[in-house]
Amino acid sequence: MAKTKISEYSASSSSNTDIDSIDLGEGTMVPSDVNNALREMMAHLADMNAGTAAIKDTFTLSDPADDTKQVRFDAVGITTGNTRVLTVPDADATIAGLSVAQEFSATQNFDATTLTDAASISWDASANQVTSVTITASRAMAAPTNMVDGGVYVITIIQNGTGGYTMSWNGIFKFAGATAPVVTATANARDTFVFISDGTNMYEIGRSQNIA
Repeated sequence: MAKTKISEYSASSSSNTDIDSIDLGEGTMVPSDVNNALREMMAHLADMNAGTAAIKDTFTLSDPADDTKQVRFDAVGITTGNTRVLTVPDADATIAGLSVAQEFSATQNFDATTLTDAASISWDASANQVTSVTITASRAMAAPTNMVDGGVYVITIIQNGTGGYTMSWNGIFKFAGATAPVVTATANARDTFVFISDGTNMYEIGRSQNIA
């Protein structure tokens, strides 16, 4: 098979008998093949640099002072056909590990979002971990979707400039004393509720009402 990109090159030098069908065989390669092969190799390197041709399997870097200290990038967890982009901050940073106990040395936070006001308010917990909704009439909070076991979720209910509206809660919301809260009815009032989920229900662990 013609080797048309770096990922097709062999670690066994004797197996590299062509570059893009340019003959590199012993006793069969002609002088012009040398120039053509080098040019094709440069094109393959340029494709890799531009990201149009990937390095197959894994990509490994090592410490310049100790080649036995290595870090490997592996795309095995990515869905077929997808390209995932890792964006590096404009600062020196230490990578956080999911299974490693670490101490954050700078503030970490969720980007606050807003839910769409509706007669039945939808809450996608995976995209709205800290969120709010401004109600313009009496509303019902529907069962949130995409909760995870151990996830903590925060929602603020805000009355609009008229106020006087009520909020009912889906049965998966669990409150102290099995009693759902009554939201503050005052115009522009804010009530914040904090929940922890077991992946099925939302259990209230804190609230602050009529925040002003």
